[in-house]
Amino acid sequence: MGDPSLVGPTKARILTLILAQARNAKDVAENLEIQVSAARKHLERLRELGLVNEEFQKAEIGRPKKLYALTEKGKELFPRQYDMLLNETLAQLAKEKSVKYPESIMNQIAGSIVKIEGLGEGTRGERTERLLKLLDGLGFQASLKKNHDTLVFVSSNCPLLKTAEAHQEIVCRGFHEELIKKTLGAAHVKRESWIIDGDPYCTHTISKP
Repeated sequence: MGDPSLVGPTKARILTLILAQARNAKDVAENLEIQVSAARKHLERLRELGLVNEEFQKAEIGRPKKLYALTEKGKELFPRQYDMLLNETLAQLAKEKSVKYPESIMNQIAGSIVKIEGLGEGTRGERTERLLKLLDGLGFQASLKKNHDTLVFVSSNCPLLKTAEAHQEIVCRGFHEELIKKTLGAAHVKRESWIIDGDPYCTHTISKP
């Protein structure tokens, strides 16, 4: 699957949506604000291309739910194609609106993910575990170090590295940092090491309440 023309804007959004978590056609339709039938057609085409597969989840009542998840082929495509797409999107937003506007959009996206995935619910420990799982699903390869009075999130990979290099604060502060802040209700996050600066990992430190 080396031809970018095989994946259009809507399918790109679908791949982004199911990167962290398998979803059914109804979930995809609601998030993209399209008809369920249209979402199902896009998902089936992505399945034919080998980018997603089907899996069934047992329901307490009724028939099992058909979920769609990225295949390894789909995961390999994601960073190569979407770095380019995201770079151009952010550049155009900055050009047409303002330099700060793209960061506000990434901030809103982080907030939407927190809401959709229920990251802000439960105890601080439960929220932390869900956040680590989500970051892993997004490709950050995240881990947590607990010190006496701080929590340190360590990300050994940046799935948005090329975009971060081109739009550093938009991605690093507007999305990655904001995702942590909104999930844990932290007023401040301290960034100490950055992969884009040549460090082996990114660290985000917050104080324990």
